[in-house]
Amino acid sequence: MVKHAARFIVVLAMAHQSAVWAQAPSASRDSEKMDRALAAILVRAATPPAKGKPAPALRTTFTDTELNAWLAGGGKDQLPPGMVGPRVTFTGPSTLTFKGVVDLDAVRKSRERGWLDPFAYLNGFMQISIVASLSGKAGQGIFDVESASLNNVPVPKVLLQELITYYSKSPQFPDGVTLAKPFPLPAGVRDLTIQRGSATVVQ
Repeated sequence: MVKHAARFIVVLAMAHQSAVWAQAPSASRDSEKMDRALAAILVRAATPPAKGKPAPALRTTFTDTELNAWLAGGGKDQLPPGMVGPRVTFTGPSTLTFKGVVDLDAVRKSRERGWLDPFAYLNGFMQISIVASLSGKAGQGIFDVESASLNNVPVPKVLLQELITYYSKSPQFPDGVTLAKPFPLPAGVRDLTIQRGSATVVQ
């Protein structure tokens, strides 16, 4: 279930990682804070409400600094295979940027390709940059992309969608996330709001 939540946060839901930054004591503390926030989210998701008494809403807030420390530390094992050094910045409201390195060979080999398929000619690791919007209400999230590039070359939405689909697949989302199409928020999350520097989920 942690993997599901991690993928959601990364797709929730995708800059090379600095070794000096990752090893700083403050980064370790921030990673631990993110661990506690995720634990609170997962514990609430696994706790049934008392009979005849709905549980009060639980609000959990975390910063992009804490999220990035976790992604560079304890959360590395929760990342989809082929994703390296992701870094998320909450620019808000309801917007974020994502930078990281993705393995295009993994995407290309995920299914058979015809000679007209652009992914048949893409390979190796490339840096991806995304400017996106993300919000959630009434248990449904919407993720859309304003702009994206691979190695600073703009990416058409049809190619970007295949990347998003590949890296957002999980047992909970077997078909991945479709841009601009509502998807069920995981872990019993009802609402998701993003402000500059932080995100809040309500369960």
